[in-house]
Amino acid sequence: MDVTQLQSFKLIAETQSLTKAAGILHVSQPAMSTMLKKFEEELDAELFDRSPNRIHLNKTGEIALIHVNNILRAIEQMKADIRSTAQKDLTLSAAFCDPGVRWFCVPRFSVACPDVHLKDDLYEGSDAAKLLKDRVYDLIITSYKIKENHISSVPFLKDQVLLSVPDDSSLLGYDAISLKDIPAQPLLYPQIGGYFLSQIEKLITENDLQITMVKNNFNIYQHLIRTTNFLATISRLSIDLRNDGTHRALIPFSDPELSVTFYISYLASNREKIMQFLNWAKDLN
Repeated sequence: MDVTQLQSFKLIAETQSLTKAAGILHVSQPAMSTMLKKFEEELDAELFDRSPNRIHLNKTGEIALIHVNNILRAIEQMKADIRSTAQKDLTLSAAFCDPGVRWFCVPRFSVACPDVHLKDDLYEGSDAAKLLKDRVYDLIITSYKIKENHISSVPFLKDQVLLSVPDDSSLLGYDAISLKDIPAQPLLYPQIGGYFLSQIEKLITENDLQITMVKNNFNIYQHLIRTTNFLATISRLSIDLRNDGTHRALIPFSDPELSVTFYISYLASNREKIMQFLNWAKDLN
């Protein structure tokens, strides 16, 4: 007994005709008759009352049809459940420790691997290993290599913070600049959090720098960059997402805290699931 037999039996019962059922399934009427005979032999029961021009279910056939409908519905549910699970397997949950690397990766990966849905999030904290072990994320882009059993961390992308200065700034003569070299003044930064923001705030606090962080949402931040002479920051990976206009220059920061090598960190046992991301990352280099 197979699914084809069940489907054929159901169709014969619905059409009350071997000929009609055979036509719908594109098989010959003798083949349909043979299939039905075999199906009845397997059940050891006749399921139809037959007349020269008509065939219809008897009481036994009605009971058989109830069970066949239940079986076919269960098969369709099984297919739906499997498709749903397969679709989940095509979803990667990824967290990024800084918005710059997030903005760089998400659109590029989505174009390169359109069959994979990247569910992305911004991650801040020091519990990346736990989040991976608890399978909250399939992978986390970290600013450091996680040295724990069962977790792999592979070098990914390098990034660096740049200082955006207006063309009338006295800082234009620098080829590279330290945060400590910036005189007291406002410093624009988008209110988005992330690794580099925490590093800048840490440097300001530890060195008692007279720099005032001006945080706004990204749209206001963009407007202020184009319409004011405030200093601002940007990372190399996020340059193509922002337009500073023609009246500004970019100077790299020399502070080691404002340069980083990001790592792709993941459970070693989860390597197969994130293989497309790893292969994509390898092609970037």
